[in-house]
Amino acid sequence: MGLFSAGRGPRGFKFRPRFYDPDEDEKQELKRKMRARGRGRNRKNGLSLVVMIGLLLLTLVLYYTL
Repeated sequence: MGLFSAGRGPRGFKFRPRFYDPDEDEKQELKRKMRARGRGRNRKNGLSLVVMIGLLLLTLVLYYTL
């Protein structure tokens, strides 16, 4: 069936060595941090603006009802 088929032989192994470059590693780390920081900042500012407007409106409604 293919479980014990003859003549298949070992698979080829191709290895392309990669060398460690500390400068490139620092650049990638900086890019990752900046990307993560930028995403969180946009969401936080948008949400905090909506919350502040909501609190302002709630304060005005409570002020005028009293």
